[in-house]
Amino acid sequence: MTPTEAGTNSTTCDLVVVGAGFAGLACARRAAERGLSVLVLDRKSEPGERIHTTGILVKEAWEEWAVPAELVRRIDRVRVYSPSHQSVDLRHEDYFFMATDTARLMRHLAAETRRAGAEIRFGERYRGASRNSDTLSLNGSGVRCRFLVGADGAQSEVAASFGLDRNLRLLKGMEWEFEPSEVDGDSLHCFLDPKHAPGYIGWVVPGVRATQVGLAAHRDARADIGGFVASIESIFGLSGRRVLEKRGGLIPVGGVLRNFFRDRVLLVGDAAGMVSPLTAGGIHKAYRFGKLAGDAIADHLERGGPHPGTVVRRAYPRLALKHLARWSYDRLPVARALETGILTRDLFRRLAERVFFDRLNGQL
Repeated sequence: MTPTEAGTNSTTCDLVVVGAGFAGLACARRAAERGLSVLVLDRKSEPGERIHTTGILVKEAWEEWAVPAELVRRIDRVRVYSPSHQSVDLRHEDYFFMATDTARLMRHLAAETRRAGAEIRFGERYRGASRNSDTLSLNGSGVRCRFLVGADGAQSEVAASFGLDRNLRLLKGMEWEFEPSEVDGDSLHCFLDPKHAPGYIGWVVPGVRATQVGLAAHRDARADIGGFVASIESIFGLSGRRVLEKRGGLIPVGGVLRNFFRDRVLLVGDAAGMVSPLTAGGIHKAYRFGKLAGDAIADHLERGGPHPGTVVRRAYPRLALKHLARWSYDRLPVARALETGILTRDLFRRLAERVFFDRLNGQL
């Protein structure tokens, strides 16, 4: 069911989703499949523009919303490096990751969402909303809706306009895409590098049509991606390759927000802090809880079910151990302990395997 025209310049629909990322599209697609009239607004001019994610899918995310084979590259192992570039290889039977051509993947997901019946308007920015008796009116757009979802990223404008909580604990991420080379192998390369990536890691991903090199660091720290690229030159030989694209963005790691919904409004994905506090991965959560929100909104509007935010909160994992691990990683010299032998390689391997291959809670 598509939004209906209620006058020359106005649109009335059941659901408006702000943000055409993984969470927003999953929510919109599911709500449209349930028969709601759905409109997605995104300030980008087209899907896949200004990507802010590495686009790695864990196995669970791949199974949530499988995509054409030409958009992904399977990766079966993780290689973790100490600051001196000693490495440990990690594998888990039947587990894998998928590197993606993220821009093309987003175009594919947008097309699927449209086929489900949702309308998507690119180049249209959210400017706030006002409440009426039974609808919300979006400022400056002529759009009215019965329910509003903010899937508009770590610094959500929907959250700000409705007084919902904001993400305060953030990492800043940067990534450069290089021309690909077979020297990058078939591993997801992760670097413990407190000099160039304080508070998180650096990475090299042998992607679909490029080699992705990036890092993330505490928001108030210097993220030295140029220095990081130079430091791994002897391993990957990047200096002779052309940089195809540069990008960056903020990553929430404080966990799901306490107040991420209110009457007729719900945040999902990064906007709600639905990101692993340890690995900073959020695509699987975006898929899973975006889809759950779409179902819950349909139940709420059509059947008088509970508020969708209540449904999502009950289903969301607590991740207490990952919050503890994030606290420890932020405060303890893990890389130095590994380098000096205080943290043995066998113990480190076991801990790292829990991070990357935890089937219940682990998302990259």
